[in-house]
Amino acid sequence: MEDVAAGIRRKLIPRLLAPVVLLHFFNALDRSNLSFAAISMNPELGIDPKAYGFGAGLFFVGYLAFQAPHVWLLTRMSARWWIFGTVLVWGTVASCMSLIHDVASFNLLRFLLGVAESGWASGIILYLSRWMPRRYRAGAFSAPMLAIPLSVVVGGPLSGWLLSMDNPLGLSDWRWMFLAEGLPTVVLAFVALAYFKDDPHQVSWLNDDEKAFLVEDAAAQVGQPQSVASWPALFSSPRVWASVGLWFTLLTGAYGLIFWLPQVIKAAGGGDPLRVGILSALPWVGVGVGMAVNAWHSDKTGERYWHVAAPALLASAGFAGAAYVGAGGLALVLLIAGGVGLGAAQGAFWGVPSTFLTPATAAVGVTLINIAGSTGGLAGPNMIGTIRQATGSFALPVYAMAGLLVAGALLTWAIATLNRKAAA
Repeated sequence: MEDVAAGIRRKLIPRLLAPVVLLHFFNALDRSNLSFAAISMNPELGIDPKAYGFGAGLFFVGYLAFQAPHVWLLTRMSARWWIFGTVLVWGTVASCMSLIHDVASFNLLRFLLGVAESGWASGIILYLSRWMPRRYRAGAFSAPMLAIPLSVVVGGPLSGWLLSMDNPLGLSDWRWMFLAEGLPTVVLAFVALAYFKDDPHQVSWLNDDEKAFLVEDAAAQVGQPQSVASWPALFSSPRVWASVGLWFTLLTGAYGLIFWLPQVIKAAGGGDPLRVGILSALPWVGVGVGMAVNAWHSDKTGERYWHVAAPALLASAGFAGAAYVGAGGLALVLLIAGGVGLGAAQGAFWGVPSTFLTPATAAVGVTLINIAGSTGGLAGPNMIGTIRQATGSFALPVYAMAGLLVAGALLTWAIATLNRKAAA
């Protein structure tokens, strides 16, 4: 049976995971390119650090408020049409970011982009869970998240180049960047509609034995002694809420990097937009490497908890060390090390809730964990913006993020302990 599971995985990587990663790349790019636009957009429109942090965080108000109904739609309709509608709407709003003309329009469009993207991350996890054997889910769930560091590693220099070029429309550099990076998403929505299928039974490249294995694999998970098998148990489960707290700590660190790192590098004498984009990408190379390697190793060994806790501690040490030493080459090395730890912890994270969520509770459980945990995306940018404006320093909020990552490591240990007790 292990050979069947491995065969399914080999088929899914090029046929399903790679296209999902491509869509997730544009999803991450369309939300994170704001950090590069801000270099020239903020002075042009008179947006101060506090207002920028507030507007960046408004994305997550829409994201959190509409995630549950968005995922509910996925459980009630064709998955391919859900993917099409989601990608089309977020691509349209992302393109409209080029029309921002004041703080109010900035806030409105960031909120609407959050609404448009609200169910994507949770929905894709649920979609992939229909296809991938449990043994390989850490790698499958981390594959779309790899698009986040890719959106900075590739998107950073791309955004810097777009900001630096003489665009054919004569727009402000940041307006051209939003338009050039948003419109391809609209095109991809129609490609996705033609390509994706609703479930494994509709494809010809899985044989009957492989399809039957996926049905049996899902049924076997229901019988696990440590499973949370009902909705009431889900909302009262300490493991669910510990997972919420853990995801919160990881996302607070990630979005702190996404929305503020280019400005930190620019303030430290980073140079022109292209150079800022390249330097900003380096810690995200670490994120991507940590994410891919750690998820692969977690699947190989079957261990989930230390694969999250230990990297969280590494991320904490790296970010705190970078804040302590200040600007310079050593700080960049420490940021890269912190990125490796953060990516590794995120890459293995969804393997932890999958140890106790069943097919019956996965839709609600994943959505609950992602909604509540994603408040880190709202808290992180606002916290950094407020403290930055009050103190003129990035050090204090970075230390706070480092402390949260230590708390995340402790929460991982708590989930492991609770799982052992439930299975006893």
